[in-house]
Amino acid sequence: MKIIPTIVVFAVGFSLLTSCGTNKETVTTSGTIDVPEVTGEFELEILKTGKSDAILLETENYTVVIDAGEKSDGKKIVSRLEESGKEKIDYLIISHFDQDHIGGVPKVLDGIEIGEIIAPDYEGNNSEYENYVEAVNAKGITPTILKETRILTLDDTVFSLYPPQQKSYDEADNDHSIVVSVIHGENRLLFAGDCETERLAELPEQLGNMEHIFLKVPHHGRYCDGMSGFIESVKPKYSVITCSNKAPADTEVLDILENAGCEVYQTVNGAVSVVSDGKDITVNQE
Repeated sequence: MKIIPTIVVFAVGFSLLTSCGTNKETVTTSGTIDVPEVTGEFELEILKTGKSDAILLETENYTVVIDAGEKSDGKKIVSRLEESGKEKIDYLIISHFDQDHIGGVPKVLDGIEIGEIIAPDYEGNNSEYENYVEAVNAKGITPTILKETRILTLDDTVFSLYPPQQKSYDEADNDHSIVVSVIHGENRLLFAGDCETERLAELPEQLGNMEHIFLKVPHHGRYCDGMSGFIESVKPKYSVITCSNKAPADTEVLDILENAGCEVYQTVNGAVSVVSDGKDITVNQE
């Protein structure tokens, strides 16, 4: 595979590299990430599911889903993938165990094949978490618990998964969020789960380079200490907030994004699709 310039990753540990076809994986990595030459488009869609996350990401040969929304959203995810001709989710990443991120998992498991579930290293404390555990057990699936940085190179797209760094936080669920950074050619896209103050403060050391052209705004656009500095360091040109009329984004966050010169999309107004060609991205809303 032809390689274009490398990206430095700041993480501690040794490297374990396995490859199968166009999928290369590094677990507990240090040093650099090899960024493949762009061979096609990378696409993603953030569904309109109210104040919840359901994000579909597609390379040429792989499908990744980040979170599965509320209970009623699982069928929406499966239907959308079927419309695209997808028969499998290669990686289902659960950012954290709030009901608006794992509620739809049982229906997703019932509706489509799952290659691997990746989840954070803690236990939830709600009924949706219990339903999630029951559903994965019924399917004989053992989720992978993310304890160290993990790099997935899927076709020409690099997914970096960053786990929370503490065993406990003041925000018991939200700050356990797995953060995903995606690199496609020159474009970097960041998916920040429901990170709040403590978790946001960990990200500069984990990611190294905080700048991303696209940001899935953390915690549905709710303001917290550190949000302004986080957005200033990311410098997004485009952002999406997963929100609803009943749970709108905070004015303070909208103002921060506007002052940063960022184009903001809110899923209360419709699903948002993004296409990267490796140099530019195009954002559309239904």
